Amino acid sequence: MAYCATNGNLYENGKAFELKVGIGADFKVQASGTGSFQVVGKLTQNGAEEVFMMVDLSDFSTVDTITTENVYAGDVSGYYSVTVKNVKGVNKIWGTITY
Repeated sequence: MAYCATNGNLYENGKAFELKVGIGADFKVQASGTGSFQVVGKLTQNGAEEVFMMVDLSDFSTVDTITTENVYAGDVSGYYSVTVKNVKGVNKIWGTITY
């Protein structure tokens, strides 16, 4: 059984938000709107961003740039936080971190 650790908006109205990972391990993300974006994580609060490879749960393909409204999943174990970058044409992005 998975328990929700954190859930919320990663992007809305042109602004990106950061979700703290805490003890979380599994991350799911979905967007509304036609466009693209990348999910990034930081190992420490002031650390460099690393682009995640995400798994499209509709066909289990892996991508580093998300271009559909499908649900994508990834492992965020050991990371401090996750956010999005290179957002183009997407209206809203939300995510859930579970442990």
